[in-house]
Amino acid sequence: MRYGKKYKSYPYTVPINHKALQHTKIKELQVRMMKWAAWVKDYKPKYNGIGSIVLHKNKWQDRFTFTLRCQKRAGELTSDELEQLNYYWKIYNPERLS
Repeated sequence: MRYGKKYKSYPYTVPINHKALQHTKIKELQVRMMKWAAWVKDYKPKYNGIGSIVLHKNKWQDRFTFTLRCQKRAGELTSDELEQLNYYWKIYNPERLS
């Protein structure tokens, strides 16, 4: 359980390592993005519009580059960057592919 900036597991309370946590989550996001791109290239969906799953190469590259920049700065990310990463996490949800 989390209590502010500490993680509690009876009988210990330990500070959370935000840098390691963010680094791990960003890595998971990058894997999600790569799986997404591979699926889109294999199946070539035609659906384009709201909730589109068509791969826009420039958008995808910009987003992936953004995750790489954030990975270098893990632990020092601003709230805007965290919001943007959260948005990407929702976009590249593997459940949307099925």
